[in-house]
Amino acid sequence: MGLIDALDLWLTAVRWSAWSAAVVAAVAAALSVAWRVARRGVLARRDRRRERYRAFFEGLLSDQAPPASITDGPRRAMDGVFLGLLADALDRADDASRPRLIALCERSGYVARFRRAAWSPLWWRRARAARWLGRLGSPESVSDLIRLLDDSSYHVRCVAVGALASWRHPRILLALLKTLDHMGERTPWGALPRRHRVPIGVVTDALITQGASAVGPLLPRLQSGPRPVREAVAEVLSWSPDPHPRVRAALLGALRDDDPEVRARAAKALGKIAYAGAVVPLSEALSDGTWFVRLQAARALGAIAHPRAIAPLVSALTDEYWQVRAAAADALRRLGELAVPALTHCLFTSRDRYAKEQIVEELQRTSLIQEQIDALGEARSGAGFAAQRLLREIARHGATRILLEALRRHPTPAVRLRLIDLLDGHGSHPVVAALHDVMNGDADAGVREAARRALTTGGHDPAGRNTVQGRAA
Repeated sequence: MGLIDALDLWLTAVRWSAWSAAVVAAVAAALSVAWRVARRGVLARRDRRRERYRAFFEGLLSDQAPPASITDGPRRAMDGVFLGLLADALDRADDASRPRLIALCERSGYVARFRRAAWSPLWWRRARAARWLGRLGSPESVSDLIRLLDDSSYHVRCVAVGALASWRHPRILLALLKTLDHMGERTPWGALPRRHRVPIGVVTDALITQGASAVGPLLPRLQSGPRPVREAVAEVLSWSPDPHPRVRAALLGALRDDDPEVRARAAKALGKIAYAGAVVPLSEALSDGTWFVRLQAARALGAIAHPRAIAPLVSALTDEYWQVRAAAADALRRLGELAVPALTHCLFTSRDRYAKEQIVEELQRTSLIQEQIDALGEARSGAGFAAQRLLREIARHGATRILLEALRRHPTPAVRLRLIDLLDGHGSHPVVAALHDVMNGDADAGVREAARRALTTGGHDPAGRNTVQGRAA
């Protein structure tokens, strides 16, 4: 009897379990269907709202009357769709449509809502509010953003500085200068005060956007400020070049600063204002002990492009850092034909292989090589000899492309003969291929015979195929 009762209880439990599972599955299916229907309805309403907002913003940006149903009265909650399309509209807005967008946000209550969020105890809400207040550009929110410069959150302070960078206002400039001055403050432990700790690069970028209005107040800080402040001021001046005599005098003084970062940025700024009076100090900076100071000095001299800079730039072609050598070569290229005599002299006298390679690379960008090729056919033996000597030195450093082009196409047979003599001994594939082309296709018999002799002397088979053509086949 006990066994039968146990089996009966077991069957009852199984039936109740099956029934419970069926009920749970039915409820789950019903909830899933309800969730899908509800989600589909929410997404459909969101899509309809997005299309309505998109049409509204397109009309607002094109100076058409927007629908009143979207703009009347403040909104009771943050609308993510509205804010997303508003951000896109602000990115595309011009000077005429931006005030209309700001007025729309004020009527919709978003400016007031973000100003209230700037007092939120949650740092991420304050950061979001600062970011939006900076994008909206409402004059009423300037005081809120200036207050957030002393926020307890590092992230909020950085966002507030970036938000203020989008405007130009005297109060904003004073607040940014105050924040910059705090960069030089130190506690007894060597750290910045907590409430003023902002990356100096963020403050520098904000000051750069203030334009010429920030140049005047920054000059005293360049002369007597702490090292981080001097570096920031020099960076701002390099992005906001001002040819005023006070600015030039301050930058020339900064070239003698103890900090190499300040010297490098001062050289960069002098190059941007193209001040010819800075040629001598910048030439002296080419012998600075820090390589990136020499780099900026070479770039600045290239921007000024004054003939007095040729000799120092030629000397910089032997610098131990390739970046400085490349900048000096580029500066000489900007000087054009004025720098050619100094370049050729250095090509023959320098013992630095890297300097010679830079010189040859820059000479290829001038008309000198073509002029020397034409001089090969002159009756005066002195000019022809000098041209052949220079071209031989250029070819020795691998610059054979122009010479091979002239060997194939120059109209004067005497020039082609000199070029064959010049290239004799070069066993590179392009040279051998060009000699094969000349031997097989030149109109002058003497040139063809000279090409054949050059190939034989170099150990190449004159009857063989063109090396380049053979590889292509």
